[in-house]
Amino acid sequence: MPTLTNCAAALTDLFPGGLRALLSSSRFWLMVAVLLAVVLIIVTVWQLLPRNKFPFTKRKLLTDREESFYRILKPVCQKNGWMILMKLRLADLVEVKTGEIPKNDYMRYFNRIKAKHTDFVLVDPDSLDILCGIELDDPSHQRADRIERDQFVDNVYQAASIPLLHVWMPIEKEQLEELLLEQIDPISQKDRDAAAME
Repeated sequence: MPTLTNCAAALTDLFPGGLRALLSSSRFWLMVAVLLAVVLIIVTVWQLLPRNKFPFTKRKLLTDREESFYRILKPVCQKNGWMILMKLRLADLVEVKTGEIPKNDYMRYFNRIKAKHTDFVLVDPDSLDILCGIELDDPSHQRADRIERDQFVDNVYQAASIPLLHVWMPIEKEQLEELLLEQIDPISQKDRDAAAME
C-alpha cells in the first residue's frame, strides 16, 4: 500500500522542480488553458443542442378512483339534467369580494384559492349556474394538512353559498343521487323540472 512518503517521492519524480516550479511553468498554464477551453467548448455545444422547449405530454384527466366515481355520477347527472365539470380551480368558481377587503389584501385571498381544485362540479346546462361541488375523499383526507385544506375549502363554498358534498367510495348510484338531491337547491331543481315539462 503506498505511503505518504512514496506519494511525495512519486510527485517529486514527476515534477523535479517541485510544486513551485510547476506553477511557474508556462507549459503547465498552457495545459490548464487548453483544458478550460475544451470544457468551455463542451458546455457551449451542449447548451446549443436542440431541446424540446415544450416538454409536455398528455396525461389522464382522472385517476382510476376518480374515473370509477365518474362512471357512477354520469348516469345520475344525465337523469337529472346536470352537466359535470371536472377539476376546476376554486378561483374559477368563486371570486374575492373586493369591496369588503382592503385593496392590498386582494392577492393574499386570491393566492389561497388559485391553486386549490374541486374534483367535480355540477352545473345547470342552460343557465350555467353552479349547482354543487363534489369532493371525492379518501384516507389521505384524514391527515392534519388535508383536514386544514378541506376545512378552508368548505368555508369558501359556504361563504359563496355553493353546496359542497364530500363523498367516500364505494357508493351506490341511488345513494349518490339522494345525497345530491339533498344538496342541490330544490327551487332551482323545480325550475328545471318545469322547463323540461314545457
